[in-house]
Amino acid sequence: MARSTIYHIPPMSWSFSAVLVVSVFLIGLLSISYADLLRSDDVETINLFGQRTMSPERVLGLTEVYLGKSLQSIDLFHIQEAFLEYPLIRSAKVTRNYPHTLDIYLYDILPVAYVAAGSIMTLDDKATLLPLPDNGMLYNLPIITGIETDLKAAPVREMVPDETVQMLVSFLKILRKEHQNIYLDISEVSYDRRGIKLISATHGTTVYLGNEDEALANSSILAEFVSTQSESGIISTYQYIDLRFDQQVIVKERITR
Repeated sequence: MARSTIYHIPPMSWSFSAVLVVSVFLIGLLSISYADLLRSDDVETINLFGQRTMSPERVLGLTEVYLGKSLQSIDLFHIQEAFLEYPLIRSAKVTRNYPHTLDIYLYDILPVAYVAAGSIMTLDDKATLLPLPDNGMLYNLPIITGIETDLKAAPVREMVPDETVQMLVSFLKILRKEHQNIYLDISEVSYDRRGIKLISATHGTTVYLGNEDEALANSSILAEFVSTQSESGIISTYQYIDLRFDQQVIVKERITR
């Protein structure tokens, strides 16, 4: 007759089993915590600072791909380069803002003037040809007219080849810096045998500043004149102003009815 045998688990084995169960439980908790940790830097918000020229659709196309991605894994340089492909962005900087935010700082190019190059385009302070912003003509800028060179084939993001345009851009750059009230009051600027001519935006006042060598000095005379003689401080008070004659300001008063 077979004899039955009863095995007894030593006390040490019970302790080992308990440790094993607890270890498995802790490993499970750690796994869950690690999984949560891996998701703890997912991008939930993208902040965009400093840009006025790109449409919401363009911005969305450049940024939405990063939502839900790990903040740490994102290539910041790649994002910066993508924004810099847009001609009206001068510089871009992207930073991680833990735990869930991507901050993008953009700096627009501020154009100096509009110009007709087949369609209306903009020029920066180096006479670089640039497109309009996505939303059209956002800026209160003068347009350069009377250009003899056909700019239709001029490449975007390169300096326009016309020397007169380059000269007028240089003039407008200084005018904007030194006499902003006059700069903001003009809608059109051109150059011909009489020199630089401005036309005001409000009432179409014509201002003759003389040749390029005289124009900047005469701009200072013009600024002083309107500040003392015009109640509004702008050139639109007059029908025309002529500064081509040495030490003289010739004006024609606007007839009011």
